[in-house]
Amino acid sequence: MTQAQRTRQAIYISLLMVIIASTAAVATKFASARASTEAIVTVQYAVCLLLCLRITLRPGLANLRSQRMGLHLFRGAAGVLGFYLFYAALEHIPMVDAVLLRQSAPLSVPLVVWLWNRESIAASAWLPLVIGFAGVAVILRPSPAGLSWWHAGGFISALCLAVSMVATHRLARTEPASRILFYYFLLSLLCVAPFSVADFRGLRWQEWAAMLYIGITIYLTLRLYTRAYAMAPAHAIAPVNYLAVVLAAGWGWLLWGQVPDFWSVLGSALVIAGGLLTIALARTPAPGNASPGPAASGQGSQKA
Repeated sequence: MTQAQRTRQAIYISLLMVIIASTAAVATKFASARASTEAIVTVQYAVCLLLCLRITLRPGLANLRSQRMGLHLFRGAAGVLGFYLFYAALEHIPMVDAVLLRQSAPLSVPLVVWLWNRESIAASAWLPLVIGFAGVAVILRPSPAGLSWWHAGGFISALCLAVSMVATHRLARTEPASRILFYYFLLSLLCVAPFSVADFRGLRWQEWAAMLYIGITIYLTLRLYTRAYAMAPAHAIAPVNYLAVVLAAGWGWLLWGQVPDFWSVLGSALVIAGGLLTIALARTPAPGNASPGPAASGQGSQKA
């Protein structure tokens, strides 16, 4: 298979991944009407942990040994907080706004790297950052009456995802993907499960079915994501992730009658423009700049 064929196949896989992830967001919004965010996140991580056990333990128990448990724990805490805030935002704001804010995570990666490693941000990265964050500001709608706090929670979710991206990039230098996912699911489950113990009483089978579906689809999207990015350069397929914003707008209109207003459309256009410009610039990184952008860290509406 030629590289062009591999890239085309990776794009198809990414399209499937984004479509499946959008249905997980729909299931989350449905389940959150009766189930707590803690319950949804707990079931999600429990299902993902069970599904990844076979692959993780295939080489034997020795595959669980790690010298970087502190970083695993930090990455897990950032990931679970990101999912928690994203799901809470989905419950209270239009789906397209929540998904779009989540998609702004790659814009924050250079800032996270600067804070973490004190690595300078390339001069060429400032234009897409300014464009993208202008879009975030439009969606957050700051006004004299105050900030839209649920929108702010959606953006903090993106910041947590950016931290998780950078931590994953650092872990991947020494840890296999199966071990990273195992500890992410396990530690995230331990973080949130104690807060959901009393939240499962009174749930109908519909909520249970939705939560199980969320767990299965999150795991499946992670597997598809890994496969796609192993087949082709990130800059060739990362733009597909912005289809998630269009799908979110479609689901929100079809199921909940949510029609994006002018400000949501304008903010979406700016964030997507900033993201695409970042991806384009990532094709030719500045010499000596090791900051993990989208090409190194990956992106997506439901990435861990």
